[in-house]
Amino acid sequence: MTGRSLPQASSLTQRFHGGVRVSGPAGLDMLSVAAEMVAGHPERFRAEMSSADFGSIRVNRLRSTAVTVIRPPTMLSDEHSAYLSMVCVRSGEVRVEQNRVGARAVAGEVTFADFAAPFEVGLSRRGDYVFIYLPHALLASRSVDSRALVGATVPASPLSEALAAVLAQFAASDLCRPGAVETTLIEHAIVDLCLAVIRQATDRSPAHDESGAQNRARAREFVDSHFTDPALTVADVAASINVSPRYLQKLFESEEHSVYDLIRRRRVRWGIELLTDPTHADLTISQVAIRSGFVGLSQFSRAVRDLTGSSPRSIRREPVGRGQGSGSA
Repeated sequence: MTGRSLPQASSLTQRFHGGVRVSGPAGLDMLSVAAEMVAGHPERFRAEMSSADFGSIRVNRLRSTAVTVIRPPTMLSDEHSAYLSMVCVRSGEVRVEQNRVGARAVAGEVTFADFAAPFEVGLSRRGDYVFIYLPHALLASRSVDSRALVGATVPASPLSEALAAVLAQFAASDLCRPGAVETTLIEHAIVDLCLAVIRQATDRSPAHDESGAQNRARAREFVDSHFTDPALTVADVAASINVSPRYLQKLFESEEHSVYDLIRRRRVRWGIELLTDPTHADLTISQVAIRSGFVGLSQFSRAVRDLTGSSPRSIRREPVGRGQGSGSA
């Protein structure tokens, strides 16, 4: 093990001035500061790390053999929880599992890990990675929702590749002198570059993301389990899968129905089932409305008419037409 670590009282991770080379189990332990480092064959583990601080931002460059980085719930009370990490892949492959969402990034691509929640990040083969740690508060001040980035992957582009190349050099440089004018300028430049890449992840439609289908399925499952709650909102569905309402809306842009429509249609479908089921003939239409998740009879009646063209009363009176009504809802 060579090089020297200069831990700082308020730093995000250990700072490796001039770079450090580590190997074996001792190297894994040395790097296990913000997360646990696990290798399939610890005795074969080899890594080089360099890092630099630019104001509120930390940049790490890690060249490593295959290793898994695990942040368990027991670590979430530390100072690292205030940060989101952008992972730029220069070579190799990264897989991120967080909040039941998976993401994969290869050379030239960028993905994300939120230190405010448990995660597992797998670095495969021998790779070269740049980690940029951005404070949640900074992102929020620039109208970026960190939750919307979990599970996102930014495709390779000249911008993402330029960001990784520049920051790899910065991590090994001696530019981060506290209070230096150039340090502040570099910090602002890094933030702007990172935000430009992040916009590619948040502004593009996630419909074709690897995790898009999985997130939509989880949203539908949550609606199916909670639609009878009259207080259920689209924001609740988004929170259930740890994404923002805006991101959830974009997930369903290519679908036939929005999340709001899914909730409404699921309630109507259940209401029709209750209306036409002889075992529930003793229920009034108002009671059916409440049991279906509507706040009252008028809301239920309006939704049923909008989606089936019939009133709840006529559907109960003429069960032969329920197939058409149910199908259209």
